[in-house]
Amino acid sequence: MIKLDTNHLTKLEEQVHSKLADVVATNDKLKIIDAAELCDVSPSKVSKLVRKLGFDNFKQYKLYFSGQQIHMEKKTKSSEIERLMQFLENFDPALVDDFVSVFRKYKKIIIYGLGPSFISAEYFGYKLTISSDKNVTVAQSEDFASRLADEDTLLIVLSVTGKFSSFEKLFTEAKKNGATIMLVLEEYVNTLNSMADYIFYLSKFNQDSSLLPFEKTRTVFFIFIEEVIARISGGGSR
Repeated sequence: MIKLDTNHLTKLEEQVHSKLADVVATNDKLKIIDAAELCDVSPSKVSKLVRKLGFDNFKQYKLYFSGQQIHMEKKTKSSEIERLMQFLENFDPALVDDFVSVFRKYKKIIIYGLGPSFISAEYFGYKLTISSDKNVTVAQSEDFASRLADEDTLLIVLSVTGKFSSFEKLFTEAKKNGATIMLVLEEYVNTLNSMADYIFYLSKFNQDSSLLPFEKTRTVFFIFIEEVIARISGGGSR
């Protein structure tokens, strides 16, 4: 799993990240030693920063901020059940904690999805309504979602690959109204240009690449949703 979150960086880390992100955008061959020297910090400081941002190493960081695809795992042919077993074996409960900590900050929740992801959104909305005191709305209309959004709103967008549709218009309008945006993706895809404030990648084990977005399963979403609800209801392990 990868969680890209810049909101918890220190002042120095923000400065280092800002400089390095610009540099690696045009120089993806930059070595970590040179990066550290450029920012007047130690290589270990750079290494700690990229891990704090959600990357495994500096190479992943460079690939992401130079706009390239990160290959999370060597692709192996497996059945959907085998993929889900791999997902469960590598499940990171910290991602649930991070989601819930953001969720609790907002009075209004809008969950947005398209196609099969809208079905997942409806289920999530139902579960959140009965397990929390939030004002929860589910939407598949960009105009409806953006009209409801305000500074007290967390807009949660569910998408397996992020490729079913562009969310640029929705994000732009929601931002104008002061909303915070969380993008929840099952599979990893480079989201360098996304306007989302929080981005969660739930799994590093992708579904068959020959499947179109609407053909892919949403099982991982439902597993994650159940863990979130258990944590909100006080039944989680943390």
